[in-house]
This record gives sequence, C-alpha cells and structure tokens, in this order.
Amino acid sequence: MKTKIAPALPVLLVGLMPALAGAIPLADEKLEIYGALRLSVDYADSDLGNTPEDPSLGLVDGGHGLSTNTSVLGLRGRYTMDDRYGLVWQVEQNIDPDSPRDRGIGNRDTFAGFDTPAGLIRFGIMDTPYKRNGIRMTRFTTTVADPQAIIGRGGGGNPRLSLRAENSIRWDRKFLDKRLQLALQYGAGQQDTDGVTDDNDSKMWSGAAIWRQSGLVASVAYADWSELYAGGDVSGLNGGLNYRFGAVTVGAIFDRLEADEVAYLKRDAWGGFVTWDLRRDFTLGAQWLHADESDAGDDEADQYSLVGTWHAAPALDLYAAATTTVNQGQGQYRTADYAHGDRINTVAGGDPRALSLGMAFKF
Repeated sequence: MKTKIAPALPVLLVGLMPALAGAIPLADEKLEIYGALRLSVDYADSDLGNTPEDPSLGLVDGGHGLSTNTSVLGLRGRYTMDDRYGLVWQVEQNIDPDSPRDRGIGNRDTFAGFDTPAGLIRFGIMDTPYKRNGIRMTRFTTTVADPQAIIGRGGGGNPRLSLRAENSIRWDRKFLDKRLQLALQYGAGQQDTDGVTDDNDSKMWSGAAIWRQSGLVASVAYADWSELYAGGDVSGLNGGLNYRFGAVTVGAIFDRLEADEVAYLKRDAWGGFVTWDLRRDFTLGAQWLHADESDAGDDEADQYSLVGTWHAAPALDLYAAATTTVNQGQGQYRTADYAHGDRINTVAGGDPRALSLGMAFKF
C-alpha cells in the first residue's frame, strides 16, 4: 500500500521549529523542509558627491540598516518509482525578515522533474548554469560583498545576465565517476507572458561543464538570451577555477558579456579570491574583481572585499565584511547587489562602500 502525503502537510511543516526540519521518509516518498536565515546590520555610503540622497533609489549618504541576504525557505521531495527512476520536485521562496515584500510563492528555483539513468531532467523556473557558475567561482555572494555587483552585469544600471530562467527545461548529468558534470538549460517565453502561450522569440539557452578532482574545481559556462534588453540579444561566457591546498583556497574567474543594443553590457571582467582557515572555526577571505571598459566608454571598475567568518556552530556563521567599488569616469557599478537584498547604488564615478556584521543560519 502506497503512503500519500496529506495536502496540508507542507503547510504544517512550515510551522515546525527548525530543529524538527530535515528529511522525512514516508515509505517510497521523501519530504524535506530547508532554508537559510541571513541577516546583517550594515553601514553604507554611496559616495554621492553633490547628488542629493535618495534611499528609494539606493543612494545613501552614510546610513545604517538591516538587510536580508537571500534568506530562503523551501520544500523539496522525491518519490522513488523504482531503483533507477525517481520523481523530484522543489518549491523555494525568498523570505524577508527585514521588511515584507510581495514576491509570490515559488519565486526562486521551483521545479518538478525526473531522476533517470540518462540524467536529472527538470521543468520550471531555475538559475541558469551561467549564473550558478559565476557564484561557484567567486565568494561572499550572500553578503554585502556580493560579487554579482561585477560578475554578470555592466556598469550602467539594472540590466544583468545573472538571472533565473522561466518556462525552462534543464538537464544535468555526471560522468567519469562524478568528476565531470554537464548542464544544459533551455527557456521559452522569458518576457512577461502571464496566462498566455509562451513567446519563443524571447528564448534563452545556457550550458556548463564542471570538473572536480581532489582540491580542484574548474568550470566554464555560457548563456544566450534573445530579446532580453532593448529588443536585442545578450550573451555571457564565464570560466574559472578554485583550488584548495591545506587551509588555503584560491580562485580566479573570467567573465565576458556581449550585447546587441546595450553598450555597457559589452565588456570583460576578471578577478580572484583567497580564503585562509586561520583556525578550525575562523576563516579570513579577500576578493578583487575588475570590470574592463565597456563599449560605452570610461566605465572601468574594481571591487575590493575583505570578510572574516566565525563558524560558531555547524549551521551558524557570524561574519564581518568590508567592501568598496572604485568606479572610473562614467562607471556606476554597485558594491552590493541582489543577493545582498539592499542594493548600494552610486552615481557616475562614485566609490560606494559598506561595512557589515552578519549571520547565516542554515537548516
């Protein structure tokens, strides 16, 4: 006799204490509640010069605030069909302990699919392999030192390529004793087509190859979006490597953007990081990222970040972070971006900076 999950069970689980969360085996089924609470208290300065302060635009002349750094809550499960096939699903949602926002249910990676001998096949809304590779090859994403202030974006505003694809199909498979992983994703109808048929002219496709062996992780990824900004195509190529030896991890990344219509999205960027486990419970890290001049001209930028993390418990990190982005001429790169929660914008040629004390609790 098969065991069924009662419809009210996911709602009930959300109300349970995190100590009760985890994998719950139910005969041939498994249901899991998971999440992360990431909060920080920040001091931010947009370096406005003579421009008036406007917090609604992320322009602050030195101020304190509470930020949520990609805090999430999710449900996921697996239904085992036989020893080779399984059905998998996930619903993931941003949560905002600092101030409520109307994001909708399942606004993050939310999908259903099948785990098969030919690979994992999923359907839904998911990060592209290109976006995930930019996160994999850098550090400090869910802090005020968010590297996505440089990686996957240009220096002239909100347009960026580190995105989540809607109406998408994704395939992942590991080869060579799991050392090599390949990922391919296609998305139709990336423009707003709520309640009507998808527009395949606004399509996306992305792929990645990741190699893991001993302390080495090396990867490359590509994404192409049709009619993304100003009716033109935008594409991105990034690659890098991380290597851990002893208590030290070093990494490097390269990121190239191409765009038909948006000049400041045609640029190269690169950089690197180093982290050092000074003790079992304390890690010190530094990261530098450089954006080269785009076709818009005179908009180079460098982001410098320093983060110290105390691993207070297996599920809890406490950290202090300092970051600044130095813009040239017309550059308007931020020093914190979407993964931080409260973006720190600047004016042309400004040098935004921030100090942060934060926590990250995963369950």
